[in-house]
Amino acid sequence: MSSFKVVITDFSHPDQDIEAAELRAAGLDVQLIRLNIRLPEPLIPHVVDADALMVQWATINRQLIEALTRCKVIARYGIGVDMVDLQAASERGIPVANVPDFCIEEVSTHTVAFILMLNRHVLLHHQHVRAGKWDGVPGGAPSRLVGQTLGIVGLGNIGRAVARKAGCLGLQLLAYDPYVSQEAARELGVCLVELADLLRRSDYVSLHCPLNEETRHLIGAEELALMKPTAYLINMARGPIVDQRALYRALSGGTIRGAALDVLDQEPPAPDEPLLQLENVIFTPHISSWSAESLVQLRRDTARNVAMALQGRLPRSIVNRRALGLDESRQDRVLRSP
Repeated sequence: MSSFKVVITDFSHPDQDIEAAELRAAGLDVQLIRLNIRLPEPLIPHVVDADALMVQWATINRQLIEALTRCKVIARYGIGVDMVDLQAASERGIPVANVPDFCIEEVSTHTVAFILMLNRHVLLHHQHVRAGKWDGVPGGAPSRLVGQTLGIVGLGNIGRAVARKAGCLGLQLLAYDPYVSQEAARELGVCLVELADLLRRSDYVSLHCPLNEETRHLIGAEELALMKPTAYLINMARGPIVDQRALYRALSGGTIRGAALDVLDQEPPAPDEPLLQLENVIFTPHISSWSAESLVQLRRDTARNVAMALQGRLPRSIVNRRALGLDESRQDRVLRSP
């Protein structure tokens, strides 16, 4: 039996037990190496002869990919693959695998939590009471949530789950996703519109699309200016989808009322990041995907993608199928986190 070298480039979990168990269960003889290196240059000496990479946040650029001599798969711990140079991987014939059904429940629930916090001014009221106050609550009387409009940018698995949950709260639902049909949207009770129309009409705009060349700075100064002055922006996807400087200007200047952000352009943010000084922004540290169950699933399914590739099979989900000349499904083309 062949022995394989599998490198975990970086991690946030405390051990490699789940990954090792999955690879053993597949009957593979594997040397599993766990690093914690996110920059490509120092990674190269450790991965040149690797048969597989398991990547959390490390930058897997062209230079690193071209140095690989035996790699059969690059497996991402997660849905998004913006840290991997897909073109370079495709040119080398290396599948890039992800876990498309990871954290659907968690991120969609976190989104709804943000909507409720923004609508009910929960953070402002919490701070008010903690400061020893009771009467004269800040933020003014909130608008009744029923009948307000939520605009969902990216109607993939997570966006669809948000639509289902938000619909139960009585919100009117709009969505922008150029790769989703009107019929599919209608089945969710969602009205599919152009981005500008969604921004003008929505009381809450929630982002659920992947980061790529099409979506980088999708929300900039012009787009923010289209939003209602009473509207809120929620970013659950990737920081660079929003022009962060433009967002600061919009929030500090009253162009929009507030924001809730699970992601930022730079993570962790610099201590002097201007957004951190604003009182009309709620932050969480990129943990909307987090639950005990989702973390087990993520580690297990990422390892299974590696095991399948080392067995000479196609991983369950390959994001560069088309570039590798494999059969392409519609899901691979949709503008969204799947």
